[in-house]
Amino acid sequence: MMNAPQASILAARAPTKARAAALSMNNPTAARIVETWLAALAGKGWQALSQHPDPATRRTLNNEFEGQMLALLPVAVRALVRDGESFIRTSVGGSDADGSGRAAFGSLALPADQIDPSLTRDLGDGARIVAGVEFDASDRIVAYYILPDAAGTPFGMIGQAVRVPAREVLHVFDQLFPGQVRGISWLAPVLLKLADFDAASDAMLMTLKVQSLMTGFVRDAEGGTAGFESTDGNLNVSLEPGAMRVLPFGAEVEFSQPGQGLSQAVEFVKGQQREIAVGVGLTYEQVTGDLSGTNYSSARVGLLEFRRRAEMLQRTLIEAQLLRPLWRRWIDAKALAGEIGASEAELADYRAVKFVAPGWQWVDPLKEANSEIRAIEAGLKSRAEVVAGRGRDIEELDEEIAADTFARATKPTGV
Repeated sequence: MMNAPQASILAARAPTKARAAALSMNNPTAARIVETWLAALAGKGWQALSQHPDPATRRTLNNEFEGQMLALLPVAVRALVRDGESFIRTSVGGSDADGSGRAAFGSLALPADQIDPSLTRDLGDGARIVAGVEFDASDRIVAYYILPDAAGTPFGMIGQAVRVPAREVLHVFDQLFPGQVRGISWLAPVLLKLADFDAASDAMLMTLKVQSLMTGFVRDAEGGTAGFESTDGNLNVSLEPGAMRVLPFGAEVEFSQPGQGLSQAVEFVKGQQREIAVGVGLTYEQVTGDLSGTNYSSARVGLLEFRRRAEMLQRTLIEAQLLRPLWRRWIDAKALAGEIGASEAELADYRAVKFVAPGWQWVDPLKEANSEIRAIEAGLKSRAEVVAGRGRDIEELDEEIAADTFARATKPTGV
């Protein structure tokens, strides 16, 4: 029972995070789970589509922001899945590497334990700190308490946590219960299963090793060697192809039979893998890479269900909690640095943005393409919706098509 799930998650967060981190590095199934979710949520990268009225400005903003996300997004998503939460600290200071002297905007992924999980106390008048997160009397997050270095960092500094305003920190996690303060690893439902699966796999491997060793037991009612002595008096129990032995009356030879029931054990292990896949929201094929029992229809049904959940997490976690807040802070930093206009109307143009998640590759591209074409012709979908679903910007696509058309039209005959 979890009478107080918020408190239970806080208590379980640290040991669960440590076990998940160890399994994700040492257990191939756990490592594949983390990387599969990374590929689903981050893919080849998100596209930023600025809604600024000037096309040149839109393209510049999109390219600059996407360049910042290339290195940050995989780190943030891996931490989200493995640790259950991801922290990004933003800062404005120093100068750009190009020597322009402009204030540089920075974003840095922080280890979860660097936000002091041990710091919990009442601040009075309804304000409080819970696991390094400060709330005001209205239950709004106003600050995070960040240690100089994460625990166990080589050459790390040991010191008091520093209060950092919430506007400088992004906290991404999947809130399972109302009032939940910190995230918990997505591997939590299957940590015990993964450990048991490791033990079962090791036991099966040992069984196979033993099975390759054939042991014989010779029984002789008279207490002798049952006729296995050689002419020189030594015991000879060697085996040769086609060899036959005549044993004395009452003597017998029995061979061990290790590995019996191994086929049933293999089916049991597959059942465990299916439970693990269900526990982390993936399909059996995604977790194991075993496609032996998969056909087009079953693969499509499984992928459609998985992609519905992945798209929900893309919008609620990656876009809503990471990309949109980060874009806004990046634009505000540009305004403070004087790179863009700071009036409300100008900032509104710069802050307006859409994000396109990475597109999905389908099981049968030809069937899917024909289906999309029919949907567009029937007025059930727009080109923009179809193109966005493939992870592309329709403006860029139209520009590329126009460029290809122009190149073909101006190509000299016979070249």
